[in-house]
Amino acid sequence: MHKYGVVALATFALLSTPALSKPTENTRYKYYAISGDTPVEIYSAMIRRGPDVNGVNAYASTSATSSQSGRLVLQGKSCRVDGYNFKIDFVINLPKLKNEKALSGATAAKWNQFKSFLKTHEENHRTIWMGCARELESKVQALRSKNCKTLDAQAGQMWKKMRGACDRKHAAFDAAEQRRLLKHPFVRTVLTIRSASAKGLKSVR
Repeated sequence: MHKYGVVALATFALLSTPALSKPTENTRYKYYAISGDTPVEIYSAMIRRGPDVNGVNAYASTSATSSQSGRLVLQGKSCRVDGYNFKIDFVINLPKLKNEKALSGATAAKWNQFKSFLKTHEENHRTIWMGCARELESKVQALRSKNCKTLDAQAGQMWKKMRGACDRKHAAFDAAEQRRLLKHPFVRTVLTIRSASAKGLKSVR
């Protein structure tokens, strides 16, 4: 089953400039064009033109590019991170049907539901990332070390652990959503029509 996906592209670096005190984000929506007058045609177009996520065809995707900033400050015998900020730039890629007005009433309703489902799904990936970012910020801001080189290395290790934990959260979310996806009216219509065609039966659109 082709599905949606999330891609994470991120870097870790403590810079020399101060920043805000909580995670920040910026989201840009982009769309890939598809065409079709029936659920099967639309579905097939999404498979052909949808984003590639780690080698898997997807209906939609979210890419997340992160950056971190803050100052390593040594006060007496203790180093800390001042003005630490984690920022994520998101790009959410969704399908856009060229001829929505040509759809029949029932198909249009199911398609609009599916569009909303995909958008909400990808925005939930964004929510997961921001939750991970808040947790990381809290931990990095609490770090203290006798020297700044050690603290910088500790912050880097925290980032790696957060990335792994967050990836697992995304995977669990996708697994749960996959079950919902198979029950979605739009997808069920497509599967029913394809099953009928495979059996040589005439299907009603």
